[in-house]
Amino acid sequence: MSRSKFFHESKFLAKLAGPIVVGQVGQNLITLADTIMVGSLGPLALGASAFAGSVFIVFLIFGLGMLAPLTALFARMQGQENYPYGGVLLRHSIAIALVVSGFVIGLLYILLPNLHWFGQTPEVLKMGSDFFEIIAWSVLPSLIYQTYKQFTDGIGKTKVSMYVMIFGVIFNIAGNYVLIHGYYGFPKLGLNGSAWATLMARTLMALAMIFYVHLHPHFKRYLAERWTHRFDRHLLKNIIRLGIPNGLTYLFEVGAFSSAAVMMGWFGATPLAAHQITISLASTSFLITLGVGIAASIRVGYELGRGDYSLARFAGFTAIKLGAAYMSLCALGFFFLRHWFPTFYVSDQDVIEWAAKFFIVVAIFEIFDGIQAVAIGALRGMSDTQWPSIIAFFAYWIMGLPLGYVLAFHLGVGPVGIWIGLLIGLIFASILLTWRFHILSRRFIKN
Repeated sequence: MSRSKFFHESKFLAKLAGPIVVGQVGQNLITLADTIMVGSLGPLALGASAFAGSVFIVFLIFGLGMLAPLTALFARMQGQENYPYGGVLLRHSIAIALVVSGFVIGLLYILLPNLHWFGQTPEVLKMGSDFFEIIAWSVLPSLIYQTYKQFTDGIGKTKVSMYVMIFGVIFNIAGNYVLIHGYYGFPKLGLNGSAWATLMARTLMALAMIFYVHLHPHFKRYLAERWTHRFDRHLLKNIIRLGIPNGLTYLFEVGAFSSAAVMMGWFGATPLAAHQITISLASTSFLITLGVGIAASIRVGYELGRGDYSLARFAGFTAIKLGAAYMSLCALGFFFLRHWFPTFYVSDQDVIEWAAKFFIVVAIFEIFDGIQAVAIGALRGMSDTQWPSIIAFFAYWIMGLPLGYVLAFHLGVGPVGIWIGLLIGLIFASILLTWRFHILSRRFIKN
């Protein structure tokens, strides 16, 4: 392929990924704003929100992961120019989102009286339980918003969800300010005010997406068929078949990094604090790669819909190269500025030194993390979610975490060993996922 074609495809991917990245940053800003504004209530409220939020997010992540493959399905429909099918797919997707929301909220309510299993103090449990019960209801608008986001992203209208997310961030910050402290005649709700603000922001975001899609003239050609038609069981099963493995992939990754933090805590507060700083910065750099991965899913799905399998393969590999190139730059920054970055968080020299050691490993970790994230997106574009789920489980839970544990606690490597274990897991994941995309995309071309 010519160099000009590579640059053209890279520019197209960047145009798609840009608004998606802004949306991802916005999602993080909602969490950051909650943390900062709850922090003004004191350590007990902050601890309660952190505890409730960390349990809640695991369940929400699974629901969001189940809906992620929809982007590629909508992109493929767009490539086929089968616009009425887009409305059919959206209707079935909303039905799945409603069912998954009910299932997840039900699980959260079953868990609610049993939060003591996590070993928190009575004060944290009491305050955290009220917070937990309120944000549990935000699963429904979150998944409805996500469903419409997959639709608009999949047809290339990525700025729609970006603007709605920006609105949600602003409303959430204002809601926190008013409801936590009881300004402008509103009741002073304290920690629960933050939960209500989050619930209302997510609800308004879902409503904004619904009204925009159903009222804007651009989407009329997708919504030509009546929504009272019977559901297609085959289509519902296909969405679920793609969604469950992808949701598990999200869980395997989030669970692995949460478990790594738990193991790091066994070494004491100082390495754990350094770990939190390191993972915070690594996660921030990951947001752009995540956007590139979603863009890869859209491009691959779209070209498959058009029947141009060679270009679908080229788009996928171009995205993987972009992810690797961007993360290589991040790796250089983390390595050469490894003593400087931690100073944004702490002044404790021991924490800074530990973080600097972790960043040496993270510098390599970043490159493979970028490759695997984009490769998963490219595979989603080909509606392949089962093998990525298996690979993620193998890479994190069979290799990464056990190796990290052995290195850290039995071979004398110490806290750095946990990061080395995660790195080894990511190396295998990136190799296997890229190879999987190579095999599948070549098979499409041959057939």
